[in-house]
Amino acid sequence: MKRMREKDIPAFVEEVAATGCNICAVGPGHFVMDDVDVPRGKRRGLYKKLQEIDSRYGSRDHLRSKIASHLRSIGRYVDAPSLEAESWRQFPASERKIDDDAPDQAAVTAYDVAQIPTYAALLVAETEGADWSDVARVILKIDPEREPERAHRAWASHLARARWLATSVFAELRSDLLQ
Repeated sequence: MKRMREKDIPAFVEEVAATGCNICAVGPGHFVMDDVDVPRGKRRGLYKKLQEIDSRYGSRDHLRSKIASHLRSIGRYVDAPSLEAESWRQFPASERKIDDDAPDQAAVTAYDVAQIPTYAALLVAETEGADWSDVARVILKIDPEREPERAHRAWASHLARARWLATSVFAELRSDLLQ
């Protein structure tokens, strides 16, 4: 499998941004790409362009923090409050019920789209070093003292899914999932 090189980070970011897709750092070690500003009728073309970019550069999980650092250096970042503020607690709750297990398909699902705020909060909580049980209680609404196994499983599966989404090109995301 092809792996992206560190020297290719600026070109990768420039190409993604040129498609109209937003790419920005979230916290010190993560980045996200989204199509929210792209008109619905142009999203299919965007996904094709992103797939081409993905194929050209290859896997970039190993460069996640370096990509985030580059994005911060060029002003493409979401600044979180200080660690003392526990900014992960500030994220809006998802409107949809949170399942015990996150999806494990290799494609973005409607559930994933509905849980974007949940995934973002989990990533920020991880960056801030939050205790998993606090995160499960506040974000996933599962009491880890009453249901420790369920809470830990839900936290672990949703965090893994959040990491996968954050490091993947949202090429699988189709406009019909955003309806």
